[in-house]
Amino acid sequence: MRIKKFRGKNITEALTKVKEEFGEDAVILNSEKVFENHETYYEITAAIEEKEVEILEKESEKEEKESFLKLKEDLIKELIEIKNLLKTVLNFNRTGNYYEYLKWIEKGIPPFIAKEFAEAKITWSEYILKKLKKKGAVPHSKIQIYIGEAGVGKTSNIFKVATWYKTQKKAKVLIISLDNYKVEATFQVKKISEILEFDFKIGDIEELPQILKSGIDYDYILVDIPALGRRILIEELEALYYKMPFLRFQWVVKATEHYLWGLKLWEKIKKLPVEGILLTFTDKIIESYPILWLLDVHIPPINFISTGDRLPEDLIRADDAFLLKFFLRGLEEI
Repeated sequence: MRIKKFRGKNITEALTKVKEEFGEDAVILNSEKVFENHETYYEITAAIEEKEVEILEKESEKEEKESFLKLKEDLIKELIEIKNLLKTVLNFNRTGNYYEYLKWIEKGIPPFIAKEFAEAKITWSEYILKKLKKKGAVPHSKIQIYIGEAGVGKTSNIFKVATWYKTQKKAKVLIISLDNYKVEATFQVKKISEILEFDFKIGDIEELPQILKSGIDYDYILVDIPALGRRILIEELEALYYKMPFLRFQWVVKATEHYLWGLKLWEKIKKLPVEGILLTFTDKIIESYPILWLLDVHIPPINFISTGDRLPEDLIRADDAFLLKFFLRGLEEI
C-alpha cells in the first residue's frame, strides 16, 4: 500500500490533489489542519493499493459471481415468502374474512398485514390510523446517525433533512461524513455542503467522539456513515453506541425494497436506538401495497419521506395526516 500526505489551502484543494495523483480508489486515512510558516493548511493522508502485486479476479468473472449470488438471494427470498404464505393460508381461520384476506395478498400486501386487517373488521383508514397512533412521533434528537444499505440514497437525503431543519426550525446544522473511503464521493459531498452552506466535517468512526466535541454549538448534527455490511459492521455501531449512549439512529429505507429483506435487516439493527425511518424512492412506486409492512408496530415510525431526486426540495415531513393518505394509495380504489 502506498501512503502519501497532500496539502491545500482548503480541504477542496487537498482532495483535488489526492484525486489527481491516486484516482478515485484512494482511501482517506486522516485529515487535519496544520500550521506552518504562519499559515494554515489542510492536510489529508491518503493511501492506494499497489494493484500490480495483487492477483485480482477478472472483471467479467467477478460480475458473473455477483450476478449468481444476487439470483440466489432473490430465489431464497421468494421461496421463504411462498413458504410463509402457505403457512398463513393453511392456518387462517376460514370462518372469518378469509377470501378478503386472499384478495389483499394477491394485491401484494404482506401476508401478516393482510391477515391482521381481515381479522380486525375495520376500514383501512381506521386500521392505518390505529397503527400510526401506536407508533407515535419521532423525536428530533440532536445527534442523528443515518444507517442503511448501499443504494438507498442515504447521503443525498441527509442534505434534504439538514435543509428542512435549517428552514423549518431555523436550526444550525453540522453534517459529518464518516463515509470517506472514496475520494470522488467525499469531494462531491464537500461541494454540496458548500453550495447549500452547511458546516461539514470528514473523519472515520474512531474520530467521531472527538469530532462531536467540537459540535456543541450546533442544534443538530447529522452523521453519514458507510453502507451497512460493506465498510462498516452493525457490531461496530453497537460498540459505538455502548461508548456514547446519547447517540440516536435513523434508518434509511428504500420504498421499492422487498418487505422480507427489510424485516431481515431490521432484525439485525433493532438493538440500536433507531428512532425513525427516512423512506426514499417513493416516486418509484404507484401503490402503497408493498410498503404496508412499515405499519408493523415493532418497526420505527416514518420521520421523513423523499419524493424525488431534486435536492434539497423533494422531502416531506411525515405526520399522521400525510401518512394516512400515503398508505391509502390504491386501497381506496378497491
